Amino acid sequence: MLIKFAFVLFVNMFFLLSSSVRAEINNHIFGNNGDKIVEKIDSFFMKYPNEKRVIWHPEIMAKSKYALSIPKDGYLLSKKYLDFYDLYYLSQKIDNGLNLQSNKSKNIDIVISENNSNLILSQSISPDIKVGLFLKYKENNSFGLNLNKDVILTENALGNFGFERSIGEHSIFNARFVKLFNNENTEFYGNINHEFKSDIFNVGIGNTWFDIANQFDFTLGINEQGKKVESEIYATFGDENIKFEVGLNQIKNNSNMNMFFNLKFENTLSEENFVSNVIITSKESIFGLKKLSLKSFRKKNLDILWKKHMKNN
Repeated sequence: MLIKFAFVLFVNMFFLLSSSVRAEINNHIFGNNGDKIVEKIDSFFMKYPNEKRVIWHPEIMAKSKYALSIPKDGYLLSKKYLDFYDLYYLSQKIDNGLNLQSNKSKNIDIVISENNSNLILSQSISPDIKVGLFLKYKENNSFGLNLNKDVILTENALGNFGFERSIGEHSIFNARFVKLFNNENTEFYGNINHEFKSDIFNVGIGNTWFDIANQFDFTLGINEQGKKVESEIYATFGDENIKFEVGLNQIKNNSNMNMFFNLKFENTLSEENFVSNVIITSKESIFGLKKLSLKSFRKKNLDILWKKHMKNN
């Protein structure tokens, strides 16, 4: 009887320890910029040969949403024939909601307009906070410090809150948010700008519809700046790195409309831990030009990330 009890206890302890060891295995792989995803997957399956799947979380600007659960058998077959095309469709797409990831990036943001231009240099000090310096060229040039914090509002909504402090001037509060609708075909965004100890308060909201006729995005918005309200309507053409926007604002009637354009170069250098954004605009006001967007976080965008980081390995 004692021997039987000891045997049962041994079996239970064995399976308990086995399950504990099993639980410690982490089959999640994060990142893509500058990382060799195929090498990471190879390393994982070599370390854990009995694992059947690995889960890859692509990142965009230190954030992630969808993940791909990649089957081992399909992966090894795809690698053997150097063809990862079918593997994408064999991989399960998992919506984890928006999440912040490790961030060590340096950023340079440049906005160029006829009468109002900005240069911002910033460094990430945590997944959600960046600090930096800015230089503004306008009627009164200014120089100062800024701080920005990303906030996950919901699984489909992102916010960003920032402060600017210019030498000899009042502090400025900036807030931006964006909500991606469940169908992932449209998003709603907003921007707020307020200078403390003054009556300067700018606000703008709008809605963007993606992939109209598979050719362009369409945006309809309204802004209030200095108690002046103006609507705008524009189309966006291009890819994830270079975008051209053309539209109308200050729309009052058919004979009183102002055409504008924006040319955006977003992270065209593709350097590890370095992000560059350049905006050239014909607008006099640059308010709202850096609105948040979650277009790249849609399920539809996963195939672009796959081709860029898996098929090119």
